[in-house]
Amino acid sequence: MKTLTVTDAALNRIKKYLSPDKQIVLDFDDGVGPFSAIGNCNLEANYRLIFVNKDVDLPDFDEKVSSNIGDIYIKSELYANIQFEDQMEIRFDPRHFTMPLVSPTKTLTDNIEVVDISEPVKTEYSGTHDC
Repeated sequence: MKTLTVTDAALNRIKKYLSPDKQIVLDFDDGVGPFSAIGNCNLEANYRLIFVNKDVDLPDFDEKVSSNIGDIYIKSELYANIQFEDQMEIRFDPRHFTMPLVSPTKTLTDNIEVVDISEPVKTEYSGTHDC
């Protein structure tokens, strides 16, 4: 079972987004799902912690991860979560003012972007792009 711990310092940075009316998504920007219209063209890990209304249907985020701030949903596809280990942690780095996502063996990304979406989410993208 996968777990994600948000340290106290990181929790202080995101607590204003926590609400019983929101669900939490840890999105890997791969071009799949309603939060990624074009995907990530550079080959870096781009993760976002997204707070979205509870009533939004998010079929792409079909795996639940337990955390100290509530359930967090991720994509179960192998390419999207292969780097996500069984125990992950979101920290706050006050020197660089970033929130790295780390495991016991590595840093998955140096900074998670935090996004709060209160308006309806468009669930389909029909455009194309070049990297």
